[in-house]
Amino acid sequence: MTLAKRGSHGLTCPRSLLNSIIELPSFARTIQALPAQSFAALVRKVGIEDAGELVALATTEQLVQMFDEDLFVSDRAGERESLNVERFVVWLEVLFEAGDEVAANRIAELDEDFVAHALGGVLLVLEEDALRNRLDDGDEDEARMVDKLLESALTEDIDGYILIAKQHDGWDAVFALVLALDQNHRALLVRLLSRLARVGSACLDDLEKLSTVLSEGESLAEDAEAAREERRSKQGYVEARAARAFLSLARKPPADDSRPTESDPLTRAYFRDVERGRPRTNLHAAVQSLPAAALQELYKVDSSGVSSVLTDTIHQSTTVDVFTKALRNLGRDEPVLFGNRMEELAYLANVLVAGYDRDGTRLRPREATDAVIATVCYGALLELRASQPKVQRKIRPTASKFAEVLQRRSVDLLFRVASSALASGAVPGVPSAAKAGLLYSSEELETAIR
Repeated sequence: MTLAKRGSHGLTCPRSLLNSIIELPSFARTIQALPAQSFAALVRKVGIEDAGELVALATTEQLVQMFDEDLFVSDRAGERESLNVERFVVWLEVLFEAGDEVAANRIAELDEDFVAHALGGVLLVLEEDALRNRLDDGDEDEARMVDKLLESALTEDIDGYILIAKQHDGWDAVFALVLALDQNHRALLVRLLSRLARVGSACLDDLEKLSTVLSEGESLAEDAEAAREERRSKQGYVEARAARAFLSLARKPPADDSRPTESDPLTRAYFRDVERGRPRTNLHAAVQSLPAAALQELYKVDSSGVSSVLTDTIHQSTTVDVFTKALRNLGRDEPVLFGNRMEELAYLANVLVAGYDRDGTRLRPREATDAVIATVCYGALLELRASQPKVQRKIRPTASKFAEVLQRRSVDLLFRVASSALASGAVPGVPSAAKAGLLYSSEELETAIR
């Protein structure tokens, strides 16, 4: 099978990078020991079409993580992410480089809702007997037209089903998968074809029933997307529509002109789902076992998640310096509370990455982190000023004062305090803040507090 080169996420590394990894004495163990996010970053850096050797060794968790990140896209931040069928075909072709049986085994490990949804993007499945009966009982001219269309389409018969290509691109790979599943995972294939035939059955009725196809197809998509969202929420990702809803809520002024005292339902739901304190034993060692060249390339991208950016952001602003010192002091004096606050900062950064765009462009993790810290810092300043006599409100706070705010107020609440104040137009020196409900940088923060 010929693999057509297609666009890839990220930049392709020199072949020497991939070779340096393949030449490791413990190549297989090293790859399989990588955290799923680091594996995904490595594949993106190598380029999906060139990563067949890596994908063949991937664990199921690593493969699922890669699919979750690469196959679901949206046109804009904050909108529903849907399956990109063309990307699925690329991945399928990469899997087939390791052989038909390997490809079938890897697909069989995945969530069945996802597999059905992905196949349904390329195939229309009809029961052969039901189709023939419908054509025999229907209008003669209509039957002739359907037969003619079937003759010109890419079709295959298997086990009483007719498989019809919805698109030519990807047909070879998808039908090869059907045959490989028939050989190695017969029960799974029977279930998949039965599900897809139920979706396709509405095409056998009149046009009014066509809406059933759309609704049942949407059901497959929703099942697959819901499973993905559940997996990603446990890893700390924020669903795009939930992120957009949180940002909209944060910009609204409080109903009774008072500051929020508890986290909103979206944030509470996020922290109920996320796996807090996941064990990370040996994950750092697994990453560090990669060759130096691979590490150098990996750390140019966000290989370990948004939260890692929080620990090495360099700021020049005096106010932010004081705020970050307060965070460090909190880590020394109250490590549990510090861990909670860092998780909240990471959550907000993920919210901006998933649900916000600046002039049509999504924020990179570094930009999102800078915006979160500047905005939260402004919220902490507002909290301090509200508790001080009017004459002292322009005095710059100390790290200990910031720490007191962080001890009693969660970071998401401070973000909401700042966002609602900024969206109200209270900072004329930073016009972008009114529209965004946030400050993009420490420089904007300094302008806002003058």
